[in-house]
Amino acid sequence: MDDEVAKLRAEIAELRRGLSGPNGPAQLPRLVQIGQKLQMIYWRIGPGQPAALGDLSAAIEVWDEVYSLIGPDDPARGEAAFRLGQLLAARHSTHGGATKDRETGIFVLGEALTYPDLPPTAASMARLSLAMLHLQRTTEALSPASARAGFLTGLSPGAQDDALTATRLLREVLDGPPLSATVTTMARTMLTIAESIQPLLSGDPTRVDLGGMMAALATLQRLQRDGLPLTTWVTGDPLDYPVAVVQGDEDPTPTVPPRRPVRPPDVPVATERYSARRAARDRLAALTDGDGSPGWEQARALLSTDPSTLAAGDLDAFVGAAVHAAADGGDAADGGDAAGGDGAAGGNGGDGEPAERGIDQLLAAIGLCLRESRDGSGWGADDEETTSGAYRAAAAHLRTAATLVPPDHPAAAVVVEAVGGLVDDARPLSGAVAGIADVLPGYAAGIPSRPATVTALAELCRTVAALRVGAPVEPDALAAALAVVPTDHPVRQPLAVAVTQARLVAAVHAGEPVTVDPALGRLGGLLAALHHDDRAALRAALDADPGRASPPVSAVLGAAHLRLADDLDTAIALLSGAARTLDDGALRTRTWWRLAEAYRSRGAVGDDECSREAGRHALEGAGSDRRDAARFAGWMLAEGRGGEAFQALETAAAAPGSPTVDPLVLDLLAVLTGVTPPAGPPPEVPDPATVAAAVREIGAVALLYLHPTDDAGRSAGVLCLDPATDRLDVLANVPVTDPLASDDPGWAAVMRRWSPGSLLLAATSGLDRLALPAVRVGDGRQLVQEAVISHVSSGAQVVRLAARSVASVADTPLFVVNPRGDRDHEMAEVMAVRRLCYPRSVCLGRALEPVEGTGTPDDVRKHVTTASVVHLACGLRGTELDLADGGVLDVATVGGAGGLLLLAESTAGPGPALLDAGFVGVVGWRWAVPAPVAALALFLVHLQLVEHRRPPAAAVAAVQRWMLDPDRVLPAALTGSHLNTVTTSDLAGPALWAALTYSGR
Repeated sequence: MDDEVAKLRAEIAELRRGLSGPNGPAQLPRLVQIGQKLQMIYWRIGPGQPAALGDLSAAIEVWDEVYSLIGPDDPARGEAAFRLGQLLAARHSTHGGATKDRETGIFVLGEALTYPDLPPTAASMARLSLAMLHLQRTTEALSPASARAGFLTGLSPGAQDDALTATRLLREVLDGPPLSATVTTMARTMLTIAESIQPLLSGDPTRVDLGGMMAALATLQRLQRDGLPLTTWVTGDPLDYPVAVVQGDEDPTPTVPPRRPVRPPDVPVATERYSARRAARDRLAALTDGDGSPGWEQARALLSTDPSTLAAGDLDAFVGAAVHAAADGGDAADGGDAAGGDGAAGGNGGDGEPAERGIDQLLAAIGLCLRESRDGSGWGADDEETTSGAYRAAAAHLRTAATLVPPDHPAAAVVVEAVGGLVDDARPLSGAVAGIADVLPGYAAGIPSRPATVTALAELCRTVAALRVGAPVEPDALAAALAVVPTDHPVRQPLAVAVTQARLVAAVHAGEPVTVDPALGRLGGLLAALHHDDRAALRAALDADPGRASPPVSAVLGAAHLRLADDLDTAIALLSGAARTLDDGALRTRTWWRLAEAYRSRGAVGDDECSREAGRHALEGAGSDRRDAARFAGWMLAEGRGGEAFQALETAAAAPGSPTVDPLVLDLLAVLTGVTPPAGPPPEVPDPATVAAAVREIGAVALLYLHPTDDAGRSAGVLCLDPATDRLDVLANVPVTDPLASDDPGWAAVMRRWSPGSLLLAATSGLDRLALPAVRVGDGRQLVQEAVISHVSSGAQVVRLAARSVASVADTPLFVVNPRGDRDHEMAEVMAVRRLCYPRSVCLGRALEPVEGTGTPDDVRKHVTTASVVHLACGLRGTELDLADGGVLDVATVGGAGGLLLLAESTAGPGPALLDAGFVGVVGWRWAVPAPVAALALFLVHLQLVEHRRPPAAAVAAVQRWMLDPDRVLPAALTGSHLNTVTTSDLAGPALWAALTYSGR
């Protein structure tokens, strides 16, 4: 919080430097910004805190200047008066301000309420603050001196007027737009106090309800303890006043004061739920000139009404009553049959019927949408980048209505039509409509004889729901639904915009040329230029007049400047401001990455540290991109920074793959349409000590990370995690050379340090395909002759592997062979391995011996979770197995898979991905080798596993050494075909033996 306050103070100082000459109307925008930022500092430090008083007073001075610069005929004066009055009330009530604060606050708040353009919720808060000040002036009159006489004769008319004014204002607050629960409780409590003290003020103490007054004061005391929404409101102890100190004779003759008749309240207060519903339906009928038609028909009529044609007070009263009725209507679990008639005629007996309660929700939603459309007010933010709280509340009401009103009820179509009130004209694919998009299409499908508008809105919601989860969209279906919507219907225009934007989204994701609507302005031109890789058009779009830019727009503009790389100062300014103000999410994370790149590209003094700081922020953000994290890891390795490199490498391993579409194009698309692609939470990265403990559990001497340190991949950094010390060291940056083609001393210097022993190797970005076992470590020997190498994807994977139990391979072996009949040559090989090593194994597919199943996905799924070793002699594409009857099984989706996996397919195997499916190890291939060589190698691995009882990594290393040895001893179990392979192949060539690889523990 201190950093945020310091940042705000710096921004205020910058704004003050921009105030040149005497203040005048031209300075109003800067003064308003200064006042707003001073208010933010005050609330951050804390209302009532002595340290905050200076900032509060400074804010009052600024807003007083703003107020004085705006003429009485300017509607903006009402807003300035409201702001000034709120702050004066806070200083008087919370900091013991002078009486002048109270009197000035009463004046300017009263003036603010005379401006009809003051938003309804701002007016409610002004009334609440004004009532508080009047009530404080009233209670001030209840001093001990006043109590000696005034309680019997009545206090001054001024005190009574203040109490009556406070009562009126508080009733208007409660009858106005719905407020938060805390503010509502505050208003009701203050109203109780105001009404309770009126008998004291009028000289009739016998009517004082001391119990009610004490309960109300206790409530205020609790609210003060828990923190109030704006101020602490009450500065003294609730029991200080009223206090009556009366001295007289010891046995006085009692004097009974004259009693005044008790008058009933002017307006009866409805307390039953039916009364709230009746009020809402009556006000609805008044707004629509209803003639006894059902409530849903009146609601449909109200939907098509221009809210500017409705009296503000009438609409606000309807909204208050409708929201009250919806809140009091019970929950959706209540019993009762759906009502077919109007709720106004349903009586108390219909109060619990689901359909009637659903109509209550419908009316609340319509009212909130109309009021928000009229004045854009409400508790939620209403700037261009956010969805207001009123619209979100309306969506929640409609969602509830869809659960209460059956689809075959006449009101169901109106529930769907009311969704049109949630649709934003400029960005119809996002916003509050997303809060109901997932349920509406199914609900609308059950409505008989659907109007065209219902079908179109349901299709819109289907499109929105698909975009929210990243699924493909069907803009043609939405266009077809729009075609039959009446041309004069209010929802037709936003639906047409939705079709245009949906087609733009589909074209971008399909890589097709895009045609951008000119209405999208400069950002549309940016998107087209980036999508078509047109640098000239990109520069022209950036040179257009920028105007005011929100944080998301600043983020994409800064990224576009970075893409051109010809104005890095502007790129850094835009990206830096956006990164610090954006909400947490994928766009903010990518903005941090881009800022790190921009600083690194500029290379000015101090930019390296700024780049690292931005990268550290990005590593902690949501929606990390594998490519960005990997690139940052390379930078850190090049600088010798092991800690940052470790975190970046682990983040890259945990992050999803990069999208096929340019991320900047996707970000621009999100800003234009408001549709934010789904982003996962920040990846969970283990600390080095946890990974080191897992390395010790597995029995390895070190975990080595190999990662490129430049974009071209010409050099690689080696990061070592020593399990003995938990220490991270950047060992070297070595040229990337293929050990098959050269004997680079860099690899030898790194690798010989850890031989002999068992090494875990996390190689990325294609470095896992290097034949590192063939690195020469001295005396003509190669690394495989000194060390056992096992590949992993990350330290996090090592932690998971260390937690898995390893069963004996002979316990429950499983063979999947030739399930589609396209690998007949594997059948004899599998028969030989089974007879020699696994006589009690399960075989699925087609074999030369009886099998336990044909090798369907269900067959494999049934056995793979309990298998100790799985030999796959079938087609493999990524992690998907080609099985019988054309079936495909993705083993990555099989929960509980385990054991050791051997891949007969002599192509590069996806070892790390299969480890993530649950296997403890995978014997696969770096590159393709002749099928006879692959069969021989796997046959020998099985012999090492069973006859020599070696762990999998050691078994693979033993086979590689045997192939490398020119004086190799032939096992007696070799078949004739294997003997032929031995005599006709150059097994000692690293192109054959180094292709075999092992991943796992």
